[in-house]
Amino acid sequence: MNASIKTRIEPELKDQAEATLSALGLDLSSGIRLFLKQVVLTQGLPFPVTLPTPNTATQKAIADSFAGRTRRASSVKALFDEAAKG
Repeated sequence: MNASIKTRIEPELKDQAEATLSALGLDLSSGIRLFLKQVVLTQGLPFPVTLPTPNTATQKAIADSFAGRTRRASSVKALFDEAAKG
């Protein structure tokens, strides 16, 4: 006997997953079953889950902000105009 799993996902995600799995010779149920078997086998997610690492410019901006090296602009346009000047 099989158990059923019911979940709600975006239709686009479902369609993309079905297309990818189909290219691998699997249907959606088989892909989900494979994922769950890997969860059991690895006793966790079968892939690393991490927060994205900010790029160098963002890391510098964060460091500057924590160090108090910030500037004020009179408007968003002025801020972008100043940034465009270099």
